[in-house]
Amino acid sequence: ASSCRSMSALHALSVRSFSLLKRHINNNNCLSLQLHRRMFAHNSSLLHNDNSDVLASMHYQRAPLGRLVGRYIAPAVDKGDLLDEHEFRKVHVHDARASYPQPTLEKRGFEMRTCPTALSTSEFRDPTTVNTRYYNEMEKLIREATGASRVIIYDHTLRGSDAEGLNVLGDATKAAAAVRRVHCDYSVESAPKRLRQLAGSGSYTGTRLNEDEVKAIEEGRYAFVNVWRSIDDQHEVEECPLALCDPASVNNDDFVPYRMVYDDRVGGNYALRYSREHLWFYYPRMNKEECLLFKTFDSREDVPRFVFHTAFDDPSAPVPPHPRRSIEIRAVAVLPKPQAPVFYDMKHSNNAARIRLWLKKKGLADSEVNRVVIKYGDLQSEDYAKVNPLKKVPALIDANGNALFESDVILTYLEDLFRGRGVVPHFDLGSSEERAFVRLLIRCHDLYIASPNCTQPGFSHTQGSMYLAPFETPFCPAWRAMDTPTRAAKIAEIHKQLSWLEANLKGPYLAGAAISLADFTWFPTAVFMEFMLPRVFGWPNVFHEHDAYPRLTAWFQHLLRDDDFVAVRQDIIEHFSSTWEGGQFAPIIEEVNRTRDQYQWTFH
Repeated sequence: ASSCRSMSALHALSVRSFSLLKRHINNNNCLSLQLHRRMFAHNSSLLHNDNSDVLASMHYQRAPLGRLVGRYIAPAVDKGDLLDEHEFRKVHVHDARASYPQPTLEKRGFEMRTCPTALSTSEFRDPTTVNTRYYNEMEKLIREATGASRVIIYDHTLRGSDAEGLNVLGDATKAAAAVRRVHCDYSVESAPKRLRQLAGSGSYTGTRLNEDEVKAIEEGRYAFVNVWRSIDDQHEVEECPLALCDPASVNNDDFVPYRMVYDDRVGGNYALRYSREHLWFYYPRMNKEECLLFKTFDSREDVPRFVFHTAFDDPSAPVPPHPRRSIEIRAVAVLPKPQAPVFYDMKHSNNAARIRLWLKKKGLADSEVNRVVIKYGDLQSEDYAKVNPLKKVPALIDANGNALFESDVILTYLEDLFRGRGVVPHFDLGSSEERAFVRLLIRCHDLYIASPNCTQPGFSHTQGSMYLAPFETPFCPAWRAMDTPTRAAKIAEIHKQLSWLEANLKGPYLAGAAISLADFTWFPTAVFMEFMLPRVFGWPNVFHEHDAYPRLTAWFQHLLRDDDFVAVRQDIIEHFSSTWEGGQFAPIIEEVNRTRDQYQWTFH
């Protein structure tokens, strides 16, 4: 039995990720561990609406020590050496339709897509029609879902909940029974073996590869993908829907190798031991226009590879339920080799520093994102202009070789690309309102502080008022120079935005109990302000003295208990300490002192 519907697995990651956190986070960095624990607990509400859960019985595998597990497939003679005993466990099965964000094949190992078929129920009984017409539909679907350069569909199975035999042994006109056993179709050994068999005996549908094709596929990345759909023109799926176990909730120790002995060969897949950590999902009342894609093997090891699944009795179904009629196709998707994104960073850039903070807290391997540190002179090169025509940092080359710029776009892309991976699966907060507030915090920063919102000469962001000179200097080209009235207005804007932030932050982080992208965004800019506003404009020691923005000060000091934030602050402070010694701020200080009776430069 096969089927799948995408579902977020934040719950699942909570328990397992704590052990990862302990391995990846410095023992001295207790704050980070605590905040991520709070974040996981907080984000559990993302998974589903509890009202749509069902409590169902799952057939797990018993696996006594010293016994081989599996079964003989008739007409093979059963020698009595394989054990196939199940234990029945009640589990909560969550409604995948209610999950946020919706799962994808790459991030969660399974995905739901709408894909109407031209075939009627009766036409699915004709193997020739399925092989010629339906396979073409499914090849297109898998290509769209995976980005595969090639899709090889090698067989299919019709199933009916009222059928009897689990196997029809290649008779594509018959329907097999729904499989009420938790399993995954392939193992780490049997999937490559099955691929090689396609160059030997092929499949019963006639699909065959040559040796060179198999070798080329093995040298790259490939995945076995199942696509499951109802073939009932009249009814939604009521009896024996498919449940899927979130791969992030399954430990390697839960896998049970399962032998399938045929008359002419021995195959293998995985059964599953019960664990209370397992998180189950299904897509209630699937209809014929919906397809579930899920992976039963992926040659890449750092992504979801094995999606355990089973048919089950849905207690919310009508009595009596309509029998299930379904088809599952099995395919090899030849996937592009992953290209690590390239992140262009600059030590003192606050907008690049938010990406750097995300990378530090995400805990990815260094090879996952290539970081290139550039200097100011590099921004003017023709090569860099191809990456970011605005000649600013940050910039990024994505996994497909496309150039991205604007820090919020880059951060959102990386958060999506690596969702479910690294030490922290994601930095989303729990409710729609909390996530909207995070977006508002970032939007206010980018619109009113960090962006000029115009690429023409003479336009500058608000933060530029702290360091752009009133005339051309070695640190400031003439086209970026800022006049006195503009500077005064922008300094007042900084106070206005800090005052709003002071009144609206939630604490201890900007958006509440857990760290978010808003903290990564605002902290480096706050370091700019910490350094420049007191020294250049005579402000109090912002973010250190509680009389000036006390709640923001508490937030800033809270983050400074985290080694990663300390390191980013040090990078920025070291740069501007050097340019201070070099005279970058002297023209601005002279301008401020000369015009104090005309403009307000100091707030608080």
